[in-house]
Amino acid sequence: MDMDNSRLSEGMKNTLRVVTNAPFHAFKGMKIEDASFLDDIDGRTKCPNCCKSRKFFCYTCYIPMPPLENRIPQIKLPLEVAIVKHPQEIDGKSTATHGPILAPESVEVYSYPNLPDTQKSILVFPSKDAEDLCDFFERTKSENDGIFPFERVIFIDSTWNQTYRICNDPKLSGLPRVKLNGIESLFWRYQRGNPVTHLATIEAIYHVIVLYHKALINPDYEGDYDNLLYFFKYFFNKIRNIYDPKKLKSYATRPYLQE
Repeated sequence: MDMDNSRLSEGMKNTLRVVTNAPFHAFKGMKIEDASFLDDIDGRTKCPNCCKSRKFFCYTCYIPMPPLENRIPQIKLPLEVAIVKHPQEIDGKSTATHGPILAPESVEVYSYPNLPDTQKSILVFPSKDAEDLCDFFERTKSENDGIFPFERVIFIDSTWNQTYRICNDPKLSGLPRVKLNGIESLFWRYQRGNPVTHLATIEAIYHVIVLYHKALINPDYEGDYDNLLYFFKYFFNKIRNIYDPKKLKSYATRPYLQE
């Protein structure tokens, strides 16, 4: 699912990476490891678990293929991340898959109606009653003597129609809801009717974790979690090499990505 966000919290306005530069500078300043070796991988490999043919990683088992083992970054996140996907969601097209592959100790994927433990959890979902994430961090920190009382962040990965059904599940409907604000997506896939502030799932996870780090660990963020965008950046550049950015429908409302 893509995350809608429309405004910046005043207290955290300078902490977000809002995309305003030319496309080739979209990831400027981020500490993302080199993924160029992926271009040299020829053909597909059988997944050692399910035996299905995959190229870089298995989006069913959430593991890298043998040619990538010990060659891609592994990240430990300061919060647990749970991704709830609709069973009819096309796994091969979802950026949510990047999460458990790059941060296997911190990210788990659940196929609805299976759900994670919702104790000490918050739900990232851009509903009208959702609180701005930066405001939520500041408020909960002040109300709990500087301690953040939640351990898990839940994201939903599905189409919008499916998303509302999942959010209304009794186990999720009562959770605190938060939303990101003021970040424009770099996603290359056209999303009919959605504004540029609808983020791909891995983008949303990245920005939530970075904001958490800045609000509750250290305001001087040094790129600790930038590698969450390892595959996202690779595919971003790959798409731009294959297709003319000026002809991509997803970039029609984002002229800075057409350059």
